[in-house]
Amino acid sequence: MNNYLSITQRLNRVQIMFSKSVMTGTYQLLFLLVTFIAVPAFAADPQHENETTVFDKTFSWQAMGGMSGIYQQSQLKGVKPSEFEDYLNISLLLDVYYKGFFIQSNHRRSDAVTLGGEIGYELIVKDNWELDIITKTYVQGYQPRELIKNSDLAIATLAGLQERDSGEGLGFRYSHFYEDAILSVDVAALITDGWVADIFYSKLLPYRNWDIYLGVGLTHYSAQVTDYFVGVNKDEVSEMRSFYKPGSSYKAQLEVFARYPISQKWSFNGGITQSYYSASYNNSPLIGQQHLTQVMLGVLYVF
Repeated sequence: MNNYLSITQRLNRVQIMFSKSVMTGTYQLLFLLVTFIAVPAFAADPQHENETTVFDKTFSWQAMGGMSGIYQQSQLKGVKPSEFEDYLNISLLLDVYYKGFFIQSNHRRSDAVTLGGEIGYELIVKDNWELDIITKTYVQGYQPRELIKNSDLAIATLAGLQERDSGEGLGFRYSHFYEDAILSVDVAALITDGWVADIFYSKLLPYRNWDIYLGVGLTHYSAQVTDYFVGVNKDEVSEMRSFYKPGSSYKAQLEVFARYPISQKWSFNGGITQSYYSASYNNSPLIGQQHLTQVMLGVLYVF
């Protein structure tokens, strides 16, 4: 789901989602462990102030700021970008590692800026595979009132619809490392209800100074997840919105993401992602299209 909100509204939305995630059971414990262990260690160890190597065996960090132009279609019927802010994305990517605990962004995917970072702990680490416990956003939420407010046209299918919170998940990730590729498998329970299984394969194809990543993914959403985000319950039925209770669904993705160094600190980033949703998702009266395209072009600065 894509939200077309102003930058201030997006930042407020992130703060709300983060608060809900952190204050929920195991999410809170995981975040506190990372906060009280990793952050004080960084503050008390000045020799790492200029460290830029991510994921060494003790402590490391890296911070990056990005600005990009982005075109992204929305699945929701009637929702289209209408303002300058809808095409602009400003992001802060933070990687922190301390004795197995980590906060990280996915540097191989162009949609990392929309789904945010990941918090986790390494359970098992081998030469060519790894098992982690991880929490991240698996499905973007949406606020019907804000979408209607920021739209140039009325959106009858969203009028009176309840807010959908972001799908924050807690689960396990298995990663297998090849010479120039990574295969990752996530299985996670969402705080909104239900579970998600996500498989993604990323292949690096170096070309001169370019790092080009080819990715393919498949995500399975349980019936509870599909129903929460695109279902219509009895209290939400209207003249333009019939009752809809879907079963499980899936999303297939193809992606090309590229990075080119401009200088020691700056790099150019670009990517295109094509997503396809199954009929169970697409048949909802809230959904307008089954195929989605996202294009991103921008720059990234390493602090």
